[in-house]
Amino acid sequence: MNCAAPKVSTLDEGRRDPRSHLFVAATLYSDAGSAAVRIRNMSQSGALIETPVIPDPGTAVVLKRGSLQAPGRIAWRVEGKAGIAFSGRVNVGDWLSRQVRGHQEQVDEIISGLRSGKQARSAAGGADMASDPSIDAELQALRADLVRLGDGLASDAILVATHPEVQLIDIALQRVDRLIGQLRA
Repeated sequence: MNCAAPKVSTLDEGRRDPRSHLFVAATLYSDAGSAAVRIRNMSQSGALIETPVIPDPGTAVVLKRGSLQAPGRIAWRVEGKAGIAFSGRVNVGDWLSRQVRGHQEQVDEIISGLRSGKQARSAAGGADMASDPSIDAELQALRADLVRLGDGLASDAILVATHPEVQLIDIALQRVDRLIGQLRA
């Protein structure tokens, strides 16, 4: 993820707002389903995304990253890229932040607690996290996402050959499996 200071386009190119160049993961939702996307640039009024599956121009969509969301419509699409025109203004700085809020914070806290050897306690009631079924369910969902992501990326031999860091997905999956085992023990 690129969290350096955003590069703002100085070319007008007919746009209402300046663009910030970035490279962050997000999810695009429409009535047809959802797809993982990469946001390549963003302004207060729209974004350029990359993904293999893109709804038709004019389709209502919601772009989400953690707790952030931006409703809009597909303005155009060409060969794995699309422009989204947002329904309202967004704060681009929020989308650049490393701190994306949501379930990931809870998973990070669990991992931190287990690594430190301390008995993890939930913030809500102080109960042992091992007895919290929502933690197990969240880890199972995370595991399923990692399996799906790993399988999808591993099917592209060129990607695997040029990006050996893809194996980090397998390492993360092994860590999640260990956590699930520790919580169930």
